[in-house]
Amino acid sequence: MSQQDELSKFKKIISKLPEEKRKFLYKRLQSLPPDERENYIAEFNKKYFVEEKKEKEPKNGVQSIFLGLLIALFVAGVCYFIYAFNKQTIDNKFNEMFGMPPPETFDTTPDGSIIMGDDPMHFPTDTPTPVSATPTPSPTPVPLADDHPDLTGLVIVIDPGHQQEADTELEESIPGTTAEKERATSGAVGINSGVKEYELTLEYANVLKEYLEGCGAEVILTRTENDVDISNIERAQIAIDNNADYFIRIHADSAPDSEISGVKVYVPSTGSYSSSIASTGEDLADAVAEAIGLPSLGSVQSNMYTGLNHADSVKSYQLVVGYLSNSDDDSVLNLDDTPYKVAVAVSEFLGE
Repeated sequence: MSQQDELSKFKKIISKLPEEKRKFLYKRLQSLPPDERENYIAEFNKKYFVEEKKEKEPKNGVQSIFLGLLIALFVAGVCYFIYAFNKQTIDNKFNEMFGMPPPETFDTTPDGSIIMGDDPMHFPTDTPTPVSATPTPSPTPVPLADDHPDLTGLVIVIDPGHQQEADTELEESIPGTTAEKERATSGAVGINSGVKEYELTLEYANVLKEYLEGCGAEVILTRTENDVDISNIERAQIAIDNNADYFIRIHADSAPDSEISGVKVYVPSTGSYSSSIASTGEDLADAVAEAIGLPSLGSVQSNMYTGLNHADSVKSYQLVVGYLSNSDDDSVLNLDDTPYKVAVAVSEFLGE
């Protein structure tokens, strides 16, 4: 693809960003040598550019509205007749569902009116409801699947992406070059849930750590709290210092296009495993995507990520479990069982 095409894509992407972010990106480009600038734009486009979808042919709106009204009238009629012939039973079930006593048990005043008090959902009783003195139970251990893999002997370093407070000081992004990036950022925010990426990634990392340890692996987290200051180079160095077999970085990205959805894996474009890691990265993306019910976006070799560039002597994977900028992904990532499903899928990948 020509340089002009890449530049056109780049402009289209950043046109959707806030002015502050656009200025930051332009400033970053100006600080890079021309050859690195072209590579940066190409990598940025590879990550964020999505072809615009053709608009679907509009359906016959009048027919659709008319059909919808007929269906609504039919359903309303059926519901009315069901209620009319079962009114007492339905009313009693409704009261029971919301914790209200049946009509015959309501207390009344001498004139026969029902005593509702300030809150119609509370009714006087002879004795107060006792408050349980049982302490809050400790977190339930992460259960192991019966067919879990044996990962005995493996050393795995897990990096929960981002941190509570960003560190905007710059550090070397690509070893041996003048390219620089912020030491650490706070990450994305759920478009509907409002969940912070740094909180979500730590939750996923804790579940993954416990599950992999249950499979026999030695697991090390780069951080165990949100309020830390650990740069991306320092996180990579933890994997190197511990002679890790695998370095897994957990992320939940945000994209300029809210329609981008799915699981994606980034791998380093340099280092000991550069010739094969793209293939295994795709295997990891496919496994996690299938487990949590999101599309797989495969894997991409990139030099845009400091943590991958400085740990390319280790099998390093940046696992994007979904996009918090997409409402469907945001919903899936905040389900209680999704971190567990991710942990099982990652363990099976590591056991292959």
